[in-house]
Amino acid sequence: MSEERYKKTYKPLIAWMISFPIILTIPSIFLNKFSEKIEIVAILAMIMLSVYVLILIIYHGEYVYWINGGPSFKEAKEASSEVRKEYARAHLEKFKNIFIKGFIYLIFSLVLNLSIWIDIVVVSLMIIVAAIKTMPIKFKN
Repeated sequence: MSEERYKKTYKPLIAWMISFPIILTIPSIFLNKFSEKIEIVAILAMIMLSVYVLILIIYHGEYVYWINGGPSFKEAKEASSEVRKEYARAHLEKFKNIFIKGFIYLIFSLVLNLSIWIDIVVVSLMIIVAAIKTMPIKFKN
């Protein structure tokens, strides 16, 4: 993305925020005939996927100023596209790993029929841990 075209926008974030609750209702609509466990596991998987997609949007659009504790728009605009991508990629890797591990956990949880509450706690903690692991990532302008 060239520096001249780098404009401040929150439209993709707003679109993501509008779609997030809609996407989370999909498992409830289509999976209500199955067990509550499958429905909850699907919702938790959709939450993890949605968080990953948000970071993916940040990466592709170089919207690094959306990241809490990240650069301001001015700092992001002054940096090169490579610097913005590198910063966003570092965040993307953390959340990709959590998504993969969380998805694998949810499959095992279904097979072992673990408690829904354990699933909720584990997935919530995984997302929190991923967010904490991004805190040391610094924007190198």
